[in-house]
Amino acid sequence: MRKTWTILTLHLKKFFKSPGAIVLMFVMPALFSYIFGGMTVKSQETKPLVNVVVGQGEFSTEVYKLLKKNNQYNWKKATLQQAKNNVFEQDAIAAIVIPDDLGQRITEQKPLFDVVIQRKTEQYYALNPYIQGAAGLILRSYHTAALSEPAAFPKLLEAVTVNKGIEIEKQMIQKEQNDKADINLMFVGFAIMFMMFGLSGAASTILDERIGGTWGRLMISPATRIQVILGYILSYFLVGWIQLGVLMMAMSLMFDIGWGNLAYLIPFASLVILMVVGFGLMIAGLVKTKQQASAISAVLIVSTCMLGGLYWPIEIMPDFMQTIALGVPQSWAMGGFKEIVSGSLRMVTIWKDAGALIGFSLVFFFLGLRGIKFE
Repeated sequence: MRKTWTILTLHLKKFFKSPGAIVLMFVMPALFSYIFGGMTVKSQETKPLVNVVVGQGEFSTEVYKLLKKNNQYNWKKATLQQAKNNVFEQDAIAAIVIPDDLGQRITEQKPLFDVVIQRKTEQYYALNPYIQGAAGLILRSYHTAALSEPAAFPKLLEAVTVNKGIEIEKQMIQKEQNDKADINLMFVGFAIMFMMFGLSGAASTILDERIGGTWGRLMISPATRIQVILGYILSYFLVGWIQLGVLMMAMSLMFDIGWGNLAYLIPFASLVILMVVGFGLMIAGLVKTKQQASAISAVLIVSTCMLGGLYWPIEIMPDFMQTIALGVPQSWAMGGFKEIVSGSLRMVTIWKDAGALIGFSLVFFFLGLRGIKFE
C-alpha cells in the first residue's frame, strides 16, 4: 500500500506542476460556468414584457385579467404610443390592443385583438398560441351566454377570469425541477465535460512516460503492476474529486446554489469520476501516441457530451436520439445528478443510473488495462 501511495503522491505533484492542467481542470470550468450560469440566472429572472393597451369598453378590464393569468410573461398596461415605442425598441415582444368595441367585433366575427409586433421572433411564436387560446375562450363564453341571456356575458367572463383552472390531487413522484436545479445541472455538465478532457489527457501521459522511459523504470521497480496501476487510478480519481469540489464551492459562492443531499451526491459523483478515469485509461490503451489520444478524445468527448445531455436537456431531442443517448455514459450520469440535485431522490432511478455507470466503468477499465503494455 505504501508503494501505491508513493506513486500516487508523485503523480499528483507532477500534475499540479503543469499550468496547462490547472487551467483545463479548474480555471476553464469555473470561468465557463460563471459566464453561462450568469446568463442563465439573468434570463430566468427577467420575464418577457408584453404591453397591453386596455380600452374603455366594459369587458376590457376582465380580458386584461384573463391575459395576466399566464405568469410566464410580464404583462404591463401602456398607452398605444408607449406600447408601439416599446415594441420598436424591442423592450416588449408584443403589444396587445384590447378594443373598445369588443362585443361588436365578436358579433361581426372580426379579430378580437390588434397585436403590434416588430417581427415574428421565437418569443412571439411562443406567445401567439396563448393569445389565440384566450380569444377562443372569450368567444366560447360569449356564445354560451348568448344562449341564455346576453347580459350574462360580463359575469361569465369574470367567473372565467377568477377561476383557477383545475385542481389536481396527486402523489409526488418527482419534484418539479426549479430554476436553481436547471442551473446546477448545467454546472454539473460543464464539470463532467472538463473532467473528461482533463483526466483523459492526464491518463494519456502514460504514453509519454513509455517513450521517456519512466514507465519502463516503474515496471522494474519493487512495486507490482497492480500497485503501479492502482497508484495511477487513485491519483486521477483524487484529481477529479478535487476539481469537482473546487467547482461546487466556487458555484455555491457565486450563485448561492445547493447540490442536493450530500449522502447521495458523494457516492454517485465518485462513480461518475471513476467512469471518467476508466474512459481516459481506455483511450490511453487504444492508441499509440499522445497526439492520437488528444484527437480521438476530443471527437468522442464532444459528440457524446452533446448526445448525453450535458449541453442541453435530453428531453428536447427527438425520440430516436434519446434512445441512442442510452448508449453513452453521460446521459446516465446526468440522470442521476438530476434526481439528486432536484431533490426527487427516486431510488429506483438512482440505482439504475449507478448500475449503468458501473457497467461502463468496467468496460472502460477492461479495454484500457488490456491495451496498456507493461513491458
